[in-house]
Amino acid sequence: MAKKLNVIDLVELQYIDNALSARSSELERLKNNPEVEDTSKKLQEKKTKYKEKGDWYHEIDVRRKKLEDNVDTNEEKIKSNEKKLFSGAITSSRELKSYQEEIDMLKKSNNNTEEKILELMEEQEAAESGIEALKNEIEALESDIKRINNEIEEKMEGIRHNIEGLRRRREDVIVRIPPENLKEYNIIRTKKAGIAVSVIKDSFCSTCNMEIPLVETEKFVDSDTLYTCPMCGRLAVLYQPEIDRIKKELES
Repeated sequence: MAKKLNVIDLVELQYIDNALSARSSELERLKNNPEVEDTSKKLQEKKTKYKEKGDWYHEIDVRRKKLEDNVDTNEEKIKSNEKKLFSGAITSSRELKSYQEEIDMLKKSNNNTEEKILELMEEQEAAESGIEALKNEIEALESDIKRINNEIEEKMEGIRHNIEGLRRRREDVIVRIPPENLKEYNIIRTKKAGIAVSVIKDSFCSTCNMEIPLVETEKFVDSDTLYTCPMCGRLAVLYQPEIDRIKKELES
């Protein structure tokens, strides 16, 4: 015995397909969440600055240590010259003057170098403060990304669960619809941007929102009959209160 179409089943199938499409779109939006992209971009910028400041700090450190080595070398020369100067072994006044002048020159050089070292240390201190601030910002952004991703994954898991339930419900509805009606539904749905079934209420089509002429609405008398909207060409059924219940279930 051939199946008899219950038009409400066709409406329910349409609402299920609408819900599945909406949930799939929501999944895609969550996958490409702009907040994650924006935060990741900020994180990469901070990491770049962190590296730049770290490289700059290292460069200053190398220069500082090189200057400190020069000071140490000069100090050794000063001590050596002073030892010779005060040993009593040198009697030539010219030679004594030469050692004294070299000592004075080395001390003056060290004074100048130590001033440069202090300047570099101040630069390092400022760089170190900036590096620490960037490190804290990076940690905060990484924490934000982790939190956002966790929230997204939780939402996506709920949507996936909802989609599984909708698919099961769809299969249950499909088996109740006669094959010829299901075939027609799928053909129109492909041609009409995913919407094959409309509900006629108060002479208006729920999909194209056009008022149906009186001459046509007079033909719509049986709530158990499948019609065609004369305005948009979709399958059409007359409104029944049960339709609101199904729609509310699927939108919740």
